[in-house]
Amino acid sequence: MSWFTSIRTFASALFQHTRIDREMEEELRLHIQHRADDLERTGLPRSEAERRARIEFGGVEKVKEECRETSPTRFLEILVQDIRYAIRMLRKAPGFTAIAVLTLALGIGANTAIFSVINAVLLRPLPYKNPDQLFFLPESNPKQGRDVFGMSWPLFVALHDHSPVFSDIAGSAIHALTLTGRGDPSEVRTVVVTPDFFSVLGITPMLGRTFIPDDNMPGSEPTVILSEMLWRNKYGADSRILGSTITLDQRAFTVIGVMPLYFRSPFLNQGEQVWIPLIHDPLFSGWITHPQEEHWLPVIARLRSGISLARAHAEVDTTSARLVPTYPTEKGWQVQFRPLRQVLVGAARSPLLVLLCAVGLVLLIACANIANLLLSRATSRLKEIAIRMALGASRRRITRQWFTESVILGMLGGAAGLLLAYWGVSALASHLPVDVPQIHRLRVDAAVLGFTFVVSLAASLVFGVAPVLFAVRCDPQKDLVEGARAGQARGSQRARHGLAAAEVALAMLLLVAAGLLIRSFSKLLSVNPGFNTEHIVKAEVSLPQFQYSTPQQWTAFADDLLARLRSEPGLEDSAIGIPLPILDPSVLLPFVIVGNPPLPPGQLIRADYTAVSPRYFSVMGISLLRGRLFSSQDSEMAPPVALISEALARQHFPHENPLGRKLIFGFPPRSNVS
Repeated sequence: MSWFTSIRTFASALFQHTRIDREMEEELRLHIQHRADDLERTGLPRSEAERRARIEFGGVEKVKEECRETSPTRFLEILVQDIRYAIRMLRKAPGFTAIAVLTLALGIGANTAIFSVINAVLLRPLPYKNPDQLFFLPESNPKQGRDVFGMSWPLFVALHDHSPVFSDIAGSAIHALTLTGRGDPSEVRTVVVTPDFFSVLGITPMLGRTFIPDDNMPGSEPTVILSEMLWRNKYGADSRILGSTITLDQRAFTVIGVMPLYFRSPFLNQGEQVWIPLIHDPLFSGWITHPQEEHWLPVIARLRSGISLARAHAEVDTTSARLVPTYPTEKGWQVQFRPLRQVLVGAARSPLLVLLCAVGLVLLIACANIANLLLSRATSRLKEIAIRMALGASRRRITRQWFTESVILGMLGGAAGLLLAYWGVSALASHLPVDVPQIHRLRVDAAVLGFTFVVSLAASLVFGVAPVLFAVRCDPQKDLVEGARAGQARGSQRARHGLAAAEVALAMLLLVAAGLLIRSFSKLLSVNPGFNTEHIVKAEVSLPQFQYSTPQQWTAFADDLLARLRSEPGLEDSAIGIPLPILDPSVLLPFVIVGNPPLPPGQLIRADYTAVSPRYFSVMGISLLRGRLFSSQDSEMAPPVALISEALARQHFPHENPLGRKLIFGFPPRSNVS
């Protein structure tokens, strides 16, 4: 019989079971009637013939039950009966049901909320075309022990123009520009890109167009692409925005496109973004002509179909080697091929999986608690089970009934947990750091709903096993005898003691893990950062670089700003530092020590560089070991001076006094160490 015939037979039996029961009863009655007619023809009275026919046939109800067992709808009938009975039993114990559902809701809700983060960050594919072909290309120099996030500009140009292994390759960098002209001035995250950036990722705009090579030519009109969120929040979703201008850092940019809401640039999760060509950026456009040893451009490339990583490595190494005669500082540098997905989410994988294991242990503790409660109920319902088995109920039917109760309890807990997860996901989305990769994709979707269902079902089976094993060991003959329940109670007590021990073990495991985390966090907070953190506040000021383009303008603004801040009654002192320690990424600049032997070609020594105002060290509470601090006399007209750290002094001046030695930081002018 084909599957279609089987389905039709099942559906017919499902909707016509009442008629089938009537026909079965009529057939059995006719069978007994025919046997009675045969006996009557032997000379027996009619009443006696009918009695003997019924005796020979046996129990009618038993035959009906056996016939019903072969019906295609029997499984559903029994399931409906079990569900109704389970609901009645749970309604009879509202306190137990409420406690069990709430306990499960907390465990399942926590697991669902954490899984929603894992699903958004680790499981869902990147929202780009064919994301498995995308690679991030940082550089490293094993001889110098350096790994950098970017690539040198000459190598990028060479790969872009001549590499046969990439279908597209693009560079991008991120910083902030000041947007003016619509309400109060505000900083917007600005992604500075080469023209192929959007084609590499396979993204098309919802309005307008993306960049073309002409947009990145010197002397071209400055253009900008807006994110949908910025377009809606700042410009009211005005469809006439294309062709109009917006002001970034006091410079007009023509809007040529709007990117869809779901799109985020790699390494940037903020919803309000703008994209501008590299040549028109006030900061990075000057880096194109920077000395070539700087590896500042993050690069993403799309590998051609059918090209192996080994061949791609060989081609890129060959291209890099060709640059060495022209750019000696390229010697020793190697391009790394890292899958973009691994770069974006790799650091988040371990913490998220550890967190999922932790909430999984919480759910196991909840299951052990509910199993204990169900064992207690099983003990109180032991006589009920014995009576049902004495009346003919099989152990299989008892098992199915108890598992049905457990599954209904688990589904109720799962539904309540899902409601908690909706609230938890909203809370996580607003409290998680914005630098968590793909966090903007956090939501309760079909995959999360499926996970909740599976977890609820698995939890039902876990906490339902112990009471089921206890129930099926019931012996009706013993358990119906008064006083026989004491032995069964001892078995139930042993099971409950085992579950309690498991709960304690799991709770201790969580407690130890939490204690270790608290200890690590405490040690992290107790680390001395090297400056006084008390009563210090920080504020960031972004100067439009088209308006403040010279060091003299920066200095005038800084002096005026500090004078105004010091006149505020609530501020004791103020200073400027770029970049700020811990908060901002460090700026590594090469330097040479005047008078030392020259370094081999391509080899550089670097140090963290910070530009500060004269009172910076007193504001930060940083003590001086030797020499003097900066003063107001150290102006741009005076000889340049610098302060170095104790670590740098130990490394490069181990056996001499560094005071008075001359250094060249990056590029001229020279500085005297004070």
